[in-house]
Amino acid sequence: MATILYSSLLGIVLVVLSIRVIALRGNPAFAWFKFGYAGENALVRAVRAHGNLTEYAPTFLLIMLIAEQGGYSSFALHCYGGTFLLGRLMHGICFGFMESNLPLRVAGTVFTLFPLLGLSLILLGQYFGS
Repeated sequence: MATILYSSLLGIVLVVLSIRVIALRGNPAFAWFKFGYAGENALVRAVRAHGNLTEYAPTFLLIMLIAEQGGYSSFALHCYGGTFLLGRLMHGICFGFMESNLPLRVAGTVFTLFPLLGLSLILLGQYFGS
């Protein structure tokens, strides 16, 4: 059930980041989503925020689903999923909506990579332990 929750929430984040890219590409229906920070650099950053989520989320969610199907603790899955979601939100906000914020970007990266690594190591442990 944890994978369902985080898949849904990450899907919503992806829609928000997609609308941001659409707005910055000049679609008048979404012009309100520019928030004053626009221009070529803003578009490049928004595209990378969107792309970065689509690069990391599928792998994390697949690993999370395998761990969940393998009977891994629901509490632990929520800890990993919540941390990953927070990391993706921090990174998405930093890249998609701000000119620059190094602490937010670094924290977002850490909160993305540690849950991915943690669940990967747990699955490896289960594989080699059985």
